[in-house]
Amino acid sequence: MDLFQGFPKLHAIFFSEFHPIQGPKITYAIPDGFIYSSSSSSTNSNTSIPLFCKENTLDFDAISEYVIPKPELCNRLVIIGTKKYKVMGYPVSIENSKYKRNALIFNLCFVFDNNADSSSYEQVVTKMAFILKSLEVESNFLYNSNTKQSLQNIIEQLLEDLNSYSECQIPINEIYSINLKLFPKYPNPEEVHDYQVPVSIINLNKLSDKYWDLTARRIIPYINGVYPIKRIAEVADVDITLVKITIQHFLYYGCVKMVDIFQFSNIYYIKPAIRKLLKDEEMQAQCVDFVVKQGRIPPSFAKIFSLYCSLKHGLTIKEWIKENNVISYNIDVRRLILFGVIKGFLQRVHKYPILPNQYQNSLIDKNENEQFIKKYLNGRHHYDEICTKLSYSPKELDEILKRYSGIKFIWK
Repeated sequence: MDLFQGFPKLHAIFFSEFHPIQGPKITYAIPDGFIYSSSSSSTNSNTSIPLFCKENTLDFDAISEYVIPKPELCNRLVIIGTKKYKVMGYPVSIENSKYKRNALIFNLCFVFDNNADSSSYEQVVTKMAFILKSLEVESNFLYNSNTKQSLQNIIEQLLEDLNSYSECQIPINEIYSINLKLFPKYPNPEEVHDYQVPVSIINLNKLSDKYWDLTARRIIPYINGVYPIKRIAEVADVDITLVKITIQHFLYYGCVKMVDIFQFSNIYYIKPAIRKLLKDEEMQAQCVDFVVKQGRIPPSFAKIFSLYCSLKHGLTIKEWIKENNVISYNIDVRRLILFGVIKGFLQRVHKYPILPNQYQNSLIDKNENEQFIKKYLNGRHHYDEICTKLSYSPKELDEILKRYSGIKFIWK
């Protein structure tokens, strides 16, 4: 989504194998002259810097044990770094008595810049290894010198099509063909917590259909920007673990964002990113439309911006509303805060209770349930988490913690 900036350039592809006499060697490579090894000719001066050469202080012999590795590294993805390039391969070992030394070991390697994010190619490299292995097992594709020669054309088309179109279709024979397509690989979503509120970024009702996962279809009506994860699980009558997994899937594909539970006791402050709102007229129009109460006359953007700027440390939403007479501007306060959090220029300040060790036995009422609260009073759990876990309101939790002498709070 926003993080994706395109696929890395594929500089070269080469096919390496273990020769029974010469040992590890590069058999085919595209483009010509890009890769240097002891068994190949010198590189053309008009081509890119060779991958393995003395000038790079790393030649093929130095890393050949990872290109054509020992059995322990075969049949798994292997990535090798040089000073300038990164080599990604999936070495394959096929054991059979028909081969000299009773095994055929080969590796089709893809070459990128050393600092490139090549994660999108991992499945492609792995799939190509399985395709070549299947071709060899079923038709002696690599063992037969006549069919093996077609590898040169195959890797040439792979390099051209993947760089130009991010996909390729290459017929091999009447049975086999190579069909590859690059897909962006997104980072795993962060852990989803009981107290977090999912907010849909797209219309999930229009996107879903009868073939969707049952859990997803059951919870979508309750993803309203108000209910936290725990509440969604309760009203949808779905196990909370399944709800978290489903929300993580939505996060992965950019369908939702996670925000805090909105309460009038919350505290927010503006971040430098608010400058973007000041410069982006389209975002300004979105902001006005989003925060105005339905059917009411919207306030000016200047007024909305000034209200955002008046949010600060130590000022609760309730106090902020009174100080700025926010009710008179036809603004939905919850949506005003939600817009700022989603766009990244508002930051929540959480309240963390701490009970120092010397006060651990200071509880006046030895109620068993309240004794259970103690494990959350170490400064690592904020009010949203504690209240959600124990089903208390912030006001109720305040009343309970008043019974502890020495209780302290950190706002961060």
